[in-house]
Amino acid sequence: MRTGLFTAALAVLLVPSLAAAADPAIVYQTQPLGRLLDDLRATARSVGGDEAIKHLNDDIKKSLGDKGFDGFDLNRPIVGFVDVPADPTAAVGVVAFPVTDDKAWLDFCERWNKSKPKALADGLYEIPSPGPGFKAVMRLSEGYAYVAAGMKDPARVLDPKALVPFAKMYDPTDVSLMAGRVYFDRLPKELRAKAKEGLDQVRKMAAGGPNAQPTMVAKLFFEPLHAAATRFLNLSEGAKEAALRINADAAAGDLTAELTVTPVAGTELDRVIAGIKPPTNRFAGLVTADAAGGIKLRLPLDIPEVKAAAVAGLEAMQKEAANNAFPPMKAMIDEILKGFIRTVKTGELDGAAVIRGPAKDGTFTAVGAIAFDDPSAFEKEMKKFVDAEAPPEVKENFKWDAEKVNGVRIHTIDVSKMPGGGREFQAIFGQNVMMAFAFAPKASYLAIGPGGEAVKAIKDTLALKPIEAPLLDAVFNADRIVKLVLTADPRAGAEAQKMLGKDDKLVSGLSLAVTGGKELKVKLGINVKLFGRIGFAAGAEAKPVPQPLAK
Repeated sequence: MRTGLFTAALAVLLVPSLAAAADPAIVYQTQPLGRLLDDLRATARSVGGDEAIKHLNDDIKKSLGDKGFDGFDLNRPIVGFVDVPADPTAAVGVVAFPVTDDKAWLDFCERWNKSKPKALADGLYEIPSPGPGFKAVMRLSEGYAYVAAGMKDPARVLDPKALVPFAKMYDPTDVSLMAGRVYFDRLPKELRAKAKEGLDQVRKMAAGGPNAQPTMVAKLFFEPLHAAATRFLNLSEGAKEAALRINADAAAGDLTAELTVTPVAGTELDRVIAGIKPPTNRFAGLVTADAAGGIKLRLPLDIPEVKAAAVAGLEAMQKEAANNAFPPMKAMIDEILKGFIRTVKTGELDGAAVIRGPAKDGTFTAVGAIAFDDPSAFEKEMKKFVDAEAPPEVKENFKWDAEKVNGVRIHTIDVSKMPGGGREFQAIFGQNVMMAFAFAPKASYLAIGPGGEAVKAIKDTLALKPIEAPLLDAVFNADRIVKLVLTADPRAGAEAQKMLGKDDKLVSGLSLAVTGGKELKVKLGINVKLFGRIGFAAGAEAKPVPQPLAK
């Protein structure tokens, strides 16, 4: 098989395992290829219309000729497994493709690879390697073409007596588009020890040798990563099963990947997973139905290694700023970094931002908030800097303590009266654009909008209560974003409309959620329609424009 087909199939889930032939530790499956192609075409149409469908069909025809997928049974699922003995380098990945007829399948292989499969002894076929150092072989059995690849003797798992039957790889109750499962009790104990050895070798390589001084990258990245990987590897002793499921909603353009880990009752892993509480965000309520776009974010500081790495990174930035920052700003920068270090150490760092509109007059308002432990010192240094360094025509438009809400002082800047009149802001935020900012005991706030809307946005945000929210959720309303771009640049707005469409509803473009309890669930969501349209439009713009021939 050609590298592309094999690699794409193996990409479903390829990780080390050990299993008897009839009991593989890792299995995976997909919906029938016909279903996958239908979903792919539906997504392509939503991204690029009929032109995208034509490109897809042309690519298939170019690769497979007029016969297309003849020989490939489009109505049965693709399945597979991974076999790894105690030596991980001897791992073999297997994908079983459903065939309509042995001869037709061999013809399909020839069309795909531009060469005939080479017949070997005992019913095996040699096929092109998926990469340097790998070997690949194939066996046809019971309506499936078993394709195996590995660095050492992949043919061993295709022995007729040891061939894993379809029923051992396929779970009919799993309706996911693609799914893979790992059974930890079937993994060899040697693998965990070898994994630890591998982690130690990576750590030593990153350190640069026994006498070398650890680099900043090693301190901030590799050391925390090594510590986290080692801890998770130890916790994996209490894992019973893990499953990765990929699903897609072609109409909405949503793609989701969900990893589920089920622990063995009574283990340390069971205790850790049970202790994971639903994440909350103090500012998630900022993102309301009238949003053109918004984001909610919370750092996973309950993971000790993440917290340690974040603190170390901020402290490194603090040292760098002390040596190289613009002198009048040094004190202010130092205080903001000190504040973030304090915030990270509390384990509570969340934030959100949103741009709302258009209002009836066509204007927008933007507001953001972020956790910040005791910003009072930063607030003082900021005021000192403005008083000492800002030009008079800028300074006079600052209004300190413009309003006060429950002990929190709200400051304003009349952007419309700044030098230049804030013209770059007026198209979006109105002729009388105003900026407001505030520092509460545990957070900082910033807003910009027409007139008193900025101050109102700050007041509303101060009143928000924590609510459950994903660790990350970036949302957008295509129609409102297009209108926003149109107010600033009509030509760019027209291009944005081609790219994003006209849907007047708030949807998630990118999200990440983690939940605990009886099992750990990590769910990643991506709106492929959004990113696909952006990529398709960018690709169309990148096409060279034919130039007339010189006379």
